[in-house]
Amino acid sequence: MNNNRIIILLTRKMAGEISDREQEELSKLLAENPEAIYYEEFVSELWHHKEDQSSDASLAYQRHKKRFGEQLDFDSAEKKNTFAYGLAACLLCLVLTGIFWKLFLTESASDAFTEIIAEKGVRKKLHLPDGTAVWLNADSRLSYNDFEKEGERLVNLTGEAYFDVTKNKHKPFIIKTDKLAISVLGTAFNVKAYPNDQQTEATLISGAIELAIKDRPKEKIQLKPSEKVEVLHNDQVIKPNKKGEGSLVFTLSNLSKVQMKDQEYIQETSWIENKLIFKNERMEELLPKLERWYNVNIRISDPKIRQYRYTANIAGEDIKQLLDAMQLVKPFQYKIEEQEILIY
Repeated sequence: MNNNRIIILLTRKMAGEISDREQEELSKLLAENPEAIYYEEFVSELWHHKEDQSSDASLAYQRHKKRFGEQLDFDSAEKKNTFAYGLAACLLCLVLTGIFWKLFLTESASDAFTEIIAEKGVRKKLHLPDGTAVWLNADSRLSYNDFEKEGERLVNLTGEAYFDVTKNKHKPFIIKTDKLAISVLGTAFNVKAYPNDQQTEATLISGAIELAIKDRPKEKIQLKPSEKVEVLHNDQVIKPNKKGEGSLVFTLSNLSKVQMKDQEYIQETSWIENKLIFKNERMEELLPKLERWYNVNIRISDPKIRQYRYTANIAGEDIKQLLDAMQLVKPFQYKIEEQEILIY
């Protein structure tokens, strides 16, 4: 991979000096070298933050590694080494081009919270200071307080994450989303809380968790292993099988197990193994999942296509391969222009 050329083009893009021809060259290089997402994320992260006095490339790499965790998509030793060398080259390149004064080489923190971001098309694995393992799904952000200084381990989540929480009976682990507060001592569970989705979900794999809905904090919901709670958002129609009162309603159910080719998958947590599982879902329900998974924008011009139903196990296929396979099930056409997809 032409690391130096990619870094130079990314730098020119951030500075607003990239030409149309250079932009085409950059898009082609990024498409041919998916591991270059490390450079793109890091250069963008540095560019959009304030100045810092440190210029130690090794220190910057360690901070970046801690902040962004381990990329699930690219975890081979060879690619990690490539990233380390490329990152040092990236910092050197930025200094030489005279833009280093714009860079921010410290952890992002706001009000003593550390924030971690997974962009669209990226899934990350990381460990919090207490040893808790977290898998962060695409288009998600997570922030946490200072576990050592505070009396509780507080995590804020927008998007989706799977947690394997380290037990500490003296410091409860609390996750807050826009609609839920979840309290645990040590357990494994998944939380899905995308702002534009129709509901917020919490799925318990092992242990026990207690939930409180935002507008009814005194009412507690306790989940058992293999149970899932779905909280409908404010603009949802209240269904006859509702439980509770108020602007938010919730339903309790068991997690979704999907049998495919003599193998059973848990639909809610398959993404942490880099698999996207869906069973008999309408196209319109799949759109936000596919957009986050592949970092694309999808438009459908024919309303009938929105009602098509699909079952699939995505485990490495790119978006074109997936659309080609979906065409065999239900007929439609599509056009792809960079990150924009039109289905008709």
